[in-house]
Amino acid sequence: MKVLHDFLGFLCITAVMILSLASCSSFGKNDRSSTGDPVPVIDLAYAVENPVESLPLSDFVEDIEYIRPEYPTTLVDIIFGASFNRNYLLLEVRERLLCYTREGKFICEISRKGQGPKEHLGIRSSDLYHNLVAIHSNYSCKILWYNADGEYLRETPVSNNVYKINILDTNRVAIHLQHGLSMDNPELFIAGILNSNGDTVQLKKSEPYYPEGLASSPSIWKYNDTVRVLTCINDTVYAISRNEIVPRYVINFGKYKISRDAFADIRLLEQERNKCISMLSFCETATHLLVTFPYNRKRWFAVYDKQTSKISAWSSEPDNINKYGFLEGGGWLNDIDGGISPTTFFSASSDYFTVNVEPENLKTSFIENKGHIDVQYPEKQQKLEQLIHSLDEDENPVVILYKLKK
Repeated sequence: MKVLHDFLGFLCITAVMILSLASCSSFGKNDRSSTGDPVPVIDLAYAVENPVESLPLSDFVEDIEYIRPEYPTTLVDIIFGASFNRNYLLLEVRERLLCYTREGKFICEISRKGQGPKEHLGIRSSDLYHNLVAIHSNYSCKILWYNADGEYLRETPVSNNVYKINILDTNRVAIHLQHGLSMDNPELFIAGILNSNGDTVQLKKSEPYYPEGLASSPSIWKYNDTVRVLTCINDTVYAISRNEIVPRYVINFGKYKISRDAFADIRLLEQERNKCISMLSFCETATHLLVTFPYNRKRWFAVYDKQTSKISAWSSEPDNINKYGFLEGGGWLNDIDGGISPTTFFSASSDYFTVNVEPENLKTSFIENKGHIDVQYPEKQQKLEQLIHSLDEDENPVVILYKLKK
């Protein structure tokens, strides 16, 4: 009996241990699912150290569209920003915000620079959402709202530490930190969400990696219904939706990250600029994240496969390096229609990035490329050639939309 009693006791203890382990295992699974999957790490350092042959642009871009903003109804010199949707094209030019149809026909100027309550004091940034337009006005700490016909709607108060904005929906806006803000400023932040009254829905902060120095401009791009942002505060890419700000990727810069000494001293930073990875721009599809950046006096491109976590990178020689050390030319070879080879990704809408180019530069680039690029779509090349022959050298810059594959 004693042996049987001891055996039953052993079984009870074993059962309790198994149940406890099962409970712990179940708790662990529930905990992981409630906090989400681990944040993917994009190993940019590895990609730079193990470059590959250039991948075709046509593997990631399905079409290129050329928009000619109406001329001479509106005169445009430099385009500082662009956003668009299926109905409208919004161009931010020198102290003006111009609204066009999707095809480039001029509709109106949104507001104007002035002292009136419905006027802006200069444009820090702007954005478009359906037929809703937002202007972040300089100095006044206000976001001014209009419809696409230029009718004033309302205003939203905002901190002076905010620079770029993105409309999330009719009642929510994403805010981004002002470049030049000191890294020891207690009001330093990564990104935030405000409602239309200016109330904070969420503000994401983090201990900055660099204790000294001035904040650089964040990398911002659109993906589906979210805005993505990477700042110099840490190496995390955050996804901003209308309700929350969550980590989406972590970028591993390895030894190519700007040193703390260089970040704190602008003179040292100028000397080390080509020895580190900075000034990144991104665009994103359901399956890939595309990145471009200057490094080691070359222009680099990288593609991260979101399904396999594989990253591929390659470089191209620039056409020129100006007196400030910035690269000119050397873009991702355009094998779609033989036109402009993009050097950076300006995200003007989900699924698109844009390039603005003077008519003469578009013509020159096409002629240079035509002799040595094998394009995937000869009919698109012919269509572009017809467009180029119709361009007037004095007309407005051409807005080029690169449509990403799904």
